[in-house]
Amino acid sequence: MDDDEDLFGLPRPRWSHHEIAILGGADEDDLTIAAGYLEVAELAVRHWIQRGPNDGLPIPILYNYRHGIELTLKWLIRLSARCLVRSGYTQENLSPAKLNEKLRTHSIKKLAERLNRYLDLLKLPAPNNRIDDASLALLAWLDSEDETGETFRYALVGHGSNSAPARPSQMNLNFYEQVNEVHKIARLLHAGYSGYLDAFEQDQIEYLSEARQEREQEWQDWS
Repeated sequence: MDDDEDLFGLPRPRWSHHEIAILGGADEDDLTIAAGYLEVAELAVRHWIQRGPNDGLPIPILYNYRHGIELTLKWLIRLSARCLVRSGYTQENLSPAKLNEKLRTHSIKKLAERLNRYLDLLKLPAPNNRIDDASLALLAWLDSEDETGETFRYALVGHGSNSAPARPSQMNLNFYEQVNEVHKIARLLHAGYSGYLDAFEQDQIEYLSEARQEREQEWQDWS
């Protein structure tokens, strides 16, 4: 059976160099992986919109959006923590190792609350000093639908005798309205907040570098 007759295979890319994928390396972090999860979610939901209802897609779509949002929040928290340490904040141990311990959670709600606290400590100008209330409410809803990061992954959650159906009752809902709001908050966090905080960090590094150079020059002039 040749490739054209292989009913269980995938079509080969048009160009051979498109067959290659690059994984890992110094440039890989939570934000880059989050981008992949969010793109997969968007491709799937656009397919769902264009091709008509497919009830096998909503749960995987929500899982990809949820995981992409979780990774984005963790990246934003790490960046905010670096900025706090650089600014001289010492009220909390924000070393990479300690922060990794703090981020061992799948709770979207707890991650959003931690990010808001760090943004407030950075004393950023409003409205960039916190996640807005409407977005925070949407993240809280997403967390309530899947607090442990398992409900959108499995049909059964829990272990042994404590296992139970993730969705015991069938429901009909306007999935478009629901997923469109999730898509918008995912984009806001991944493109909006990450871009703003990244620019803030670069400005902070530049400002501190210039201040250090000025102090060194003053010391040289004095000596």
